[in-house]
Amino acid sequence: MRRAYNEKLSPSINAQLARRAHVIVLQKRLIAFFTILIVSLMILLGTSMKTFASANKEQLPVQKYYTSIQVESGDTVWAIAERYTADYDVDMQEYINEVCAMNQLQDGQIHSGQHIVVAYYSTEVK
Repeated sequence: MRRAYNEKLSPSINAQLARRAHVIVLQKRLIAFFTILIVSLMILLGTSMKTFASANKEQLPVQKYYTSIQVESGDTVWAIAERYTADYDVDMQEYINEVCAMNQLQDGQIHSGQHIVVAYYSTEVK
């Protein structure tokens, strides 16, 4: 960006104004560069932390436990399976089959107020 020469001002003042305009352009470029650099580093750091956290989670042994729950209104065997296996690599159909077998559910039908036994998973030893 070139500043227009002003004939009403002395040549030295015009030169000073041109240098000042150049300095402002350089400052804007430096601000843009550092902003992009900081945002990139934050994205990289966030991705690294997520990868590290998931790697640590995979290394911990997963324990399987059982508990009795009371079926709430609107619950289905599928919804309960999703709730208790959400964070772990468990085959949903196998989980549902296990819940049905443990509770002697013929067609997977459950009713509000009914108590059933379900498996849940945790990395904590209880």
